[in-house]
Amino acid sequence: MKRLSIRMFLCGMAVAVLMGTAVTAVAQANEQFFPLLVYRTGPYAPNGVPFANGYADYLTLVNERDGGINGVKITSEECETGYATDRGVECYERLKGKGPTGATAFAPLSTGITFALTEKAPLDKIPLLTTGYGRSESVDGSVFKWNFPLLGTYWDAADILVQHIAKKEGGPAKLKGKKITLLYHDSPYGKEPIPVLQELSKQLGFEFNTIPVTHPGVEQKAAWLQIRQNKPDYVFLWGWGIMNSTAIKEAIAVGYPRLQMYGVWWAGAEPDVLPAEKAAKSYKPPAGARLSEQNIGLKSHIERSMPIFLTLRDREGKGLVTAMLPPKGMDPKQHRPILVGPSNADPYKDYQGAINMLAVHYDMPLDAERCYPYRRT
Repeated sequence: MKRLSIRMFLCGMAVAVLMGTAVTAVAQANEQFFPLLVYRTGPYAPNGVPFANGYADYLTLVNERDGGINGVKITSEECETGYATDRGVECYERLKGKGPTGATAFAPLSTGITFALTEKAPLDKIPLLTTGYGRSESVDGSVFKWNFPLLGTYWDAADILVQHIAKKEGGPAKLKGKKITLLYHDSPYGKEPIPVLQELSKQLGFEFNTIPVTHPGVEQKAAWLQIRQNKPDYVFLWGWGIMNSTAIKEAIAVGYPRLQMYGVWWAGAEPDVLPAEKAAKSYKPPAGARLSEQNIGLKSHIERSMPIFLTLRDREGKGLVTAMLPPKGMDPKQHRPILVGPSNADPYKDYQGAINMLAVHYDMPLDAERCYPYRRT
């Protein structure tokens, strides 16, 4: 539930940004095209699939609930990148001209793809939206006029981690002589924090070492043997996908304390820690891992504005009906409930009784005509 709600919020925020930047340009068009660069396959699919699902579902929601953006219907098309830069560029070239006015914006979902598209976007005048990833220096809008970094950059993340352990040690001066090792994904993403950490090591006097991990990150035994030999005071984990759970497993194998491991925000999600089983229980997600939640606002704001997501399951735990209901206290007329079955099938055919009970429990009408968005008349 929590994972889904955060996913939907991030997608909603991205769409909100797009609303503000692109609606004027398509005011006269009947539809607005959103390209979706995704990676549902490959070693990073456990992290890519939830985002892809959430993004697509939110665009559907905006169409079905709101009639589109200011009356302009949203169309979209997915293109599978597999988290590979060359395939990301191919997807960009294929989708940038779609729709009546071309692509609204691209969310590359990869720092490597972001680097490759940064030179292309200004020529095509297409915004690049990067939420917590991408080129850190693109915060300088006077230089990177078509890059829009949101939720912080990897330079921010590196500084956050150093500030956190400095506070833990009793102040920045206490970091002098400490050892910090960066275990990073050997890609543009993993290399982003290195310049900042190198500079901070000079300023604060800690010893800084780097250990690259080859894609996709399942071979780390040599890296952790090196860590055991060097005995760093802290390990910063800059991993992605299977690299994160593998790192936690290897840490426990060599006896490295997980409480001394900190990672970027892409190293603290459920797919990162659940496969590590017992090792994950003592692992501390990064200080900045909840940055996206912290930036939403107070808990009361979330309760007022966040829809209720739930899944009706059978006794074996198989999902039968997925529901999105209005936030607590909100009139259902203001926020259309949505119910779908597996693969967006009609849930009312087989589970009308369960849906009726759900309607009684939440005291709101959940009729098929209004709540099933793919209903055909």
